[in-house]
Amino acid sequence: MLDITTLILVLAVTSVVSIIGLLVASQLNRQVTAIHYWAGGLAVFVLGLILQAISPPLPLWLSAVIITQAYLVIWWGTRVYRLQQSAGPVVSVMLLTLVTQGLIFFLLRDSLRFSVIFHSALVVFFSALVVREVWRLGLVQRALVWVWTGLWLMHALVYLRRAVLYLFNEGFIAAETLQDAVTVEAINYVEGIAFIYGYSLLCVIFTTLRLQEKLRHQASRDPLTNLLNRRAFEEAANPLLAAVQRGAPPLSILLLDLDHFKTVNDNHGHKVGDQVLKAFARQLHASARIGDLACRLGGEEFALLLADADAAQATLVAERLRKQWQQQSLSLSGSQIQSSVSIGVSQASGAMGESLYSLLDRADRSLYQAKQAGRNQVVAAPADTTSLATTAGSPAD
Repeated sequence: MLDITTLILVLAVTSVVSIIGLLVASQLNRQVTAIHYWAGGLAVFVLGLILQAISPPLPLWLSAVIITQAYLVIWWGTRVYRLQQSAGPVVSVMLLTLVTQGLIFFLLRDSLRFSVIFHSALVVFFSALVVREVWRLGLVQRALVWVWTGLWLMHALVYLRRAVLYLFNEGFIAAETLQDAVTVEAINYVEGIAFIYGYSLLCVIFTTLRLQEKLRHQASRDPLTNLLNRRAFEEAANPLLAAVQRGAPPLSILLLDLDHFKTVNDNHGHKVGDQVLKAFARQLHASARIGDLACRLGGEEFALLLADADAAQATLVAERLRKQWQQQSLSLSGSQIQSSVSIGVSQASGAMGESLYSLLDRADRSLYQAKQAGRNQVVAAPADTTSLATTAGSPAD
């Protein structure tokens, strides 16, 4: 017959090995804080197993309280992973849960049956919460979500079976110790060993996935404004341009340049200049719709690609953007900064072989016309560049 204490110790050793693996992974991926919670949850789990192994003389309900806390920490870590930031006052939640469930376990201490049922119900509950957090992530890698769900579903079903047996089976209703119910408890511990290995492996995979996402984000974003950088903009824009050549709705591009930006740097310093760029980037991002691409090309020059917009529609967007920016008064480092922007607009012609560079070149020539006309202007050029349409505000500088 299997010995429950031996199975507990094997599960504890398995958990310790997994903790070591997660801690090593956390040192290699310091940006993913969730892995610390996942490792911490296992550490709490090991503590509960140790208390369970030396019961008696310690009461069994005390280890049950600690083990259920481990599931709470794991769930909380999954929330942190989803939110990519602090998920709230975890210590307060842990203390409240500890007191509440501790009181219930204490009241049930003389009944192994109801203590096991309550403990199993908590495991099923927290397993459901963990799965819910991963589904809310909306990951593209659906297979990973299903594997995570399958692992936790299997774990929950094992504990649900345990609760049902203690609830209705006469042999388990009469059990006074876990060893008396070894036929069901052994399955729980053996499944627990497999679960811990699978869980820790998936934690490492999720951590690696998040790190890859961060690296991809950093590689595609301008570090100052968080807009797309030029390379990422080109990669995203080229398929859209190709779609227009195949008959998709028109697209247009806005090329934007902050007027006399060098004066801002010279008079107020580069720190203030960076704040101006960030403020303009926020406005540009706010003006973009889903499917549009906002980019910082370099320096004080930006681009906004408008999907499903012809030159007339793009000119309206550019004029609204120009007016909003001119009306802004930025309070930076004790100074009031007012700025304006010149904008060139160009619509994709849809001709085969048209490149993003030719589209940007037409927008650049329109932008040059806006600068020559006194700045704080919007100049739109049709795809064939045979004419120019200009809207202007009062030059701001």
